[in-house]
Amino acid sequence: MSNSPFVIDIKDSQHFELQVIEASKQQAVLVDFWADWCQPCKVLIPLLTKLSEEYQGAFILAKVNADEHQEIVAAAGVKNLPSVKLFKDGVMIDEFTGAKPESEIRAFLDAHIDNETDNEINKALALAESNETEQAIALLKSLNQQDPSNSKIYLAIARVYLKTADFDNCEAVLKALPANIQSSDETKKIADELSLAKATSDAPEVDEILTQLENEPDNNDLRVQLANQYMVSHQYEQALETLMTILSKDINFQEGEAKAAMLKTFEILGAQDPLTRQYRSKLATLLY
Repeated sequence: MSNSPFVIDIKDSQHFELQVIEASKQQAVLVDFWADWCQPCKVLIPLLTKLSEEYQGAFILAKVNADEHQEIVAAAGVKNLPSVKLFKDGVMIDEFTGAKPESEIRAFLDAHIDNETDNEINKALALAESNETEQAIALLKSLNQQDPSNSKIYLAIARVYLKTADFDNCEAVLKALPANIQSSDETKKIADELSLAKATSDAPEVDEILTQLENEPDNNDLRVQLANQYMVSHQYEQALETLMTILSKDINFQEGEAKAAMLKTFEILGAQDPLTRQYRSKLATLLY
């Protein structure tokens, strides 16, 4: 039995009705169906408990021992363990089975639940976008003191350092992350952006490059610089279109430099991003 105010053990069907169905009309309730013999359950329960603490009441975790409460299991339509169901407004709105990785569970929760910490992180990132860097860092460091195990706060701090071209601090934050977080897609994306920003820190600004291109319209070296500067400022569509201009004329420009830049942009955006899909298709047309 947990001592957390955000975790409850369901005692019987009436308790389930009260603490899950009725309670979910006021607050989201995540129900975990588990059993002692279920090894994946033993992996999942500590993770769900940790997240319930981190989300600080954004949802309640209700645990149901499937062996002891088979009538609840049958009524909920549970067929495999572990089985996790999310209730809001008195009804089940989403579910998953199996011991999912933390990143997937976070995505599952964030799709349905407002997380106050996430809201504060977004506020800090908005401050950084408005060039209120000191306020952004102060807010994130305050959040970090409250929740030192939340990797999203560290990644946000790295993003603010990256935006302000404080490359050393950005790199230090990324290197201090646990190994499993360092290998995450989000960390790799920031690391790629950091590498690009460092490589282009002494390059001319976009307006200057565009002016040079007016005088040297066939200078594709300038276009590579332009694409890189677009990527640093998150103008990804302009970057990809600039690289396509180069590749449409010379697919192997500078021993594949432009092609490599395009593939790196795909990595930063992610495989499912609409721009990645659109320009990967365009690149394939040129290649084949």
